[in-house]
Amino acid sequence: MESSPNKAQQAYIDALLFLMKSKPYSQITVSELAGKAGYDRRTYYRYFTSKDDILYSYCASLLSDMADEMNKTVLTPKSGFLQFFTFWNRNREFLSLLNKQNLLFFLGEKQDQLLYQHVGRKVHDDLPPELTDVSEFSRYAYYFTLGGLWQMLILWIRDGMRLTPEQLTNHALSIFSEMQKLS
Repeated sequence: MESSPNKAQQAYIDALLFLMKSKPYSQITVSELAGKAGYDRRTYYRYFTSKDDILYSYCASLLSDMADEMNKTVLTPKSGFLQFFTFWNRNREFLSLLNKQNLLFFLGEKQDQLLYQHVGRKVHDDLPPELTDVSEFSRYAYYFTLGGLWQMLILWIRDGMRLTPEQLTNHALSIFSEMQKLS
């Protein structure tokens, strides 16, 4: 699906997020989604094969927004980290919902491709179409950085989201600085 959902897709996204606030994800049915979205089951199946598809679509749309924001400034490690943490700070309600539903793994498992496709390629138009097409070193560097940022984000969520994006960015930069001293 494209990164900007159409009206029906957005209705299903909104319906899923609304229902997730009061009901376990595993117990939400297609009929409930269709009813809440105001569309029929056929429309659901026209765009989605599962609730995971809806969640993936929403994440893709969110990360496309992140890329739009990152394109507004010159990216350095500091500005990139700050934008990453600022973005998630603004979307803390969604992160809290995923955490409450024990679905942070969903975003974690998909984030490598999501960030590459919906942020990396939008911010750096010279990247190859697939992450598997970048050099071996670049892939390892990407996953290394992504893993660190993801784990910091998880810790931040579990610690009650108390630190500011600036504090998180300073921690990330200090970590890289300390790592350089080890070599």
